[in-house]
Parts: sequence; structure tokens; C-alpha cells
Amino acid sequence: MAFTDHCDIFAGIHEKSFNNVVLQLQRQRPSLFNYGTTTFANHPELLCNQRIIRMVDPEVRAFGNPIVKEEPLLAIPGYDGPLGLEYCLQLAELSIDFHPSNVHSLPVELAPPLQSQHLSLKGRACAGLDCPTQDLLIKLAPTERPFYPSILKGGFIKQPPREQPNDGPVVKQTPTRPIPFNREGIICFCLDLFVVLHVEREGGAGDPVIALRLDNLEIVDIKPDGLENAVECFLRAMLIMGVLPKVKLALDSLILSVGNVLTIGPTPISPLVPFNPAIEDDQIKAFITLTV
Repeated sequence: MAFTDHCDIFAGIHEKSFNNVVLQLQRQRPSLFNYGTTTFANHPELLCNQRIIRMVDPEVRAFGNPIVKEEPLLAIPGYDGPLGLEYCLQLAELSIDFHPSNVHSLPVELAPPLQSQHLSLKGRACAGLDCPTQDLLIKLAPTERPFYPSILKGGFIKQPPREQPNDGPVVKQTPTRPIPFNREGIICFCLDLFVVLHVEREGGAGDPVIALRLDNLEIVDIKPDGLENAVECFLRAMLIMGVLPKVKLALDSLILSVGNVLTIGPTPISPLVPFNPAIEDDQIKAFITLTV
């Protein structure tokens, strides 16, 4: 059966097209996927995931384009000095898989295989923290004025107020200098996130809207289980409440009229076209009708 047997125009995007675009962006615009503080920005060979660094197009380096987008230092809670920690963050993988599943394997928590008219996304994020030695931290720690509580009659402890410089408020300083870099102290980890979605129609017959709906998501192997469940709950709330409501398309906006002669719009749902758009055959498909 031809794709246009039940419509006038057919359009389809294969999952390979999307995934190849992502790979080309990783090659040509690596700073969209790699982030780090000054040492990591100047020495990409120290990043945790070297696979996406090796695939960078040589011309990016030849023309001096950035491989890593430089980020501010990580502040240390409770410390008000100029020193900060160095870190890196990478989006090492981003891929889409339209039904039937053949790009990536879903974890058992998402009940594989991928169901009909569904799609899945896989993202891998890698992060690294340059951890100073304990001896270095002790050497760099600020010297605070000792505290001398006085004991009053009755056993109560009087805590004299701490003096503040110039009797003014304590000013918290944004880190401006990194703690000396420790190449042997880089701690790396990667997390895999899988998301399963489907397309759903909402609204009335006169104002149809297509929207993405979240079926489930899974972060692979965070311990303890309570931490994994809490992070997944937060991501689920963020997607359902904050992200997916913005990813809606009013079908009426796709209807184009050429004078009073020709109208171009989505093919209506029917037994012959049960899904529009349809997610099948490793593609997302759209069926369009011309009305004269």
C-alpha cells in the first residue's frame, strides 16, 4: 500500500535523521554538550567522557572554536573566601527511538519492548568533580577567631556575640580562584535516563491539539533506591508540569488556504488513518490532505 493511498501528501522523519543531527552537533558544536570550569575548559582531555571529545571535528580545534563552555567555580557552603571547586558536566548521549525499538534497549523497569505508537528517549549525563586532598584543604582553610564561652552561675553558658569586621554584615564572596587542581582527584560518574512518551490528541473537534504525554521514566542504578525514586519523582513533576505542557501544537495552525481555491491541512482521523501523526516503522509520520 502506498503512503498516499488515504491522503494527498505524506511526510515522515526517520529516527536515524534525528540521531544523526545530534551526532553532527556533537562533532561541530561540542560546547553545546560539554561544560566545565577553567581547567576543564582549557584541557578537554581531562573530561570524564572522552568518546565525545575524540569525535570532535578537527576543524573545530584548528579554528580555535571552544570545545568546552566555561562555567563558574562551584562555591563551598559555609566558606566565604575566593576559592572554589572545579567540575565538568557533559551530555554524552541523546538519542530517540520510534516504535519498534531498535536504537537502545529499555531497562526492565519500563516493561520493554516499546509499545505501539510510542517513542523513547535516552540521555546520558556524565559529571566530574576535582576533589582536593584533605591535607590541601586543611592548609587552605581560613583561620577563624577562637570562641570562648563563659559559664555563669547555675551552669548556664553565656555565648558572647562574635565580632564582625567594621560591625557590618558578612559578605559572601563569589569564588574567583580555583583550588589548586588535582588530576589524580577527579571523581567521575555517568547516569542514564530513559523516557517513554506517546502523542495524544486533546481539545474538541473544532479545536484539535496534539500533545506529548509521558508514560514513564527511569534513571538507571542510583543507590540507595530512595534517592533514585526521589530524583525520578522530581523529573516526572518537571516534565508533566513544566515542560510537556509547552510542547503542544494546535492543528488549526497547520491549515493553509491558497485563496479560495486550495486548502492544505492534516488528514482527519478515521479507520483508514487511525493515527496522525503516527509513530511506527522507526518513523514519525504525518498525513496531509489537499481540498480544492
